[in-house]
Amino acid sequence: MIRALIPCALVLSACAPVTPIDPAEDGTVVCDITVSFGSYAMGVDHELKTRIQALVAADGGVDDTEERPWGREGESNLCIQASSPVHADRLFNQIAAMIPETSERAPTTVTHRDGRSDAAGPPPDWN
Repeated sequence: MIRALIPCALVLSACAPVTPIDPAEDGTVVCDITVSFGSYAMGVDHELKTRIQALVAADGGVDDTEERPWGREGESNLCIQASSPVHADRLFNQIAAMIPETSERAPTTVTHRDGRSDAAGPPPDWN
């Protein structure tokens, strides 16, 4: 009996209409690029954060930015809206090139809306 119901459930679920969520309706903002400034209980890497913020502020391909604090030591996410996918790709690559492979100061991560990411992790001798 249950085996007979499984194909029916699959057919019915495939026929269900998919309603896209309008970000303006539910308040969700999807960032083209997110830069996450973390810390190892010593605060964020302020020098790197300042350099990234200056790059973003001077970039003509950026439509909007929003910093979203989440920690007590300056940790935050920088949400960047690019004017086009080409600008988002270029800016992602520029920011990724600025982030060191490892950092004793703080972890910093850049994530593209398509899932690509690059991050500074802890030094190998910390593992």
